[in-house]
Amino acid sequence: MLLTSCRVDTVTSLSVKANGSGTVSVTVTADSDVYKAAPTLKTDVRNDDLTAAGWKMNGPKETKDGGLTVTFSHGFNTPAEATTLLGQVNGSRGPLKGLALQRSGKNSNSTFTLTGKLEVNGGLEAFADDAALKLLGGAPYADQVKNSGQDLGKVVGIDFTASLPGKVVSTTGSANGTVITWRIPTDGTPTDVATTTNNVDIASNVARFFKWIVAFLLGAWVIGTVVLLGLVSARRGRRTPRT
Repeated sequence: MLLTSCRVDTVTSLSVKANGSGTVSVTVTADSDVYKAAPTLKTDVRNDDLTAAGWKMNGPKETKDGGLTVTFSHGFNTPAEATTLLGQVNGSRGPLKGLALQRSGKNSNSTFTLTGKLEVNGGLEAFADDAALKLLGGAPYADQVKNSGQDLGKVVGIDFTASLPGKVVSTTGSANGTVITWRIPTDGTPTDVATTTNNVDIASNVARFFKWIVAFLLGAWVIGTVVLLGLVSARRGRRTPRT
């Protein structure tokens, strides 16, 4: 009966800067019904292992509607590091299957590609690692969800968002400005995340163009000055009286 109204939403976000650095974050939000049913949830969150691995925790803190939310985040310097972090979020069973970020091209004209798929396999088993399944003897709350008669998607929401530099060339997600969003189905349906963006640094290109113009003008000025000084010297030489 409790699960007919309870809901937990998870959003995993990938935010990338033009130089390939950025942040991976995971935000988990439980609604007010969950918080009421588990009032010690705020103090039960353990983050020792995550902190040791370089993740930062913001919260848990109460939401405006009486729920509870917590965010874990980790910065990265390269697309390869971002790929590693997404693998840490997914573990061996999670819905982020083989997500990989790549960057190619020059700093002033680069292409970002995101590949992989989103898929929930095994129902609630996708949200627990092997150690947890062994400890609990199965997926957490599987019997409660089954007995409630609720579809898993009604009690669990999973989103993945990516903010990549530049213009979106192609994507399978829903783009809103620079943010692309995927709602991950909980029925095992796979979703390809194939996404490409192109980032052209116009300011850098313009600056480089003017740099060459300034260099050319400076060179012309130097050459002109030398020629002028040569002409003046030659003229003075012709005016020098003979002895």
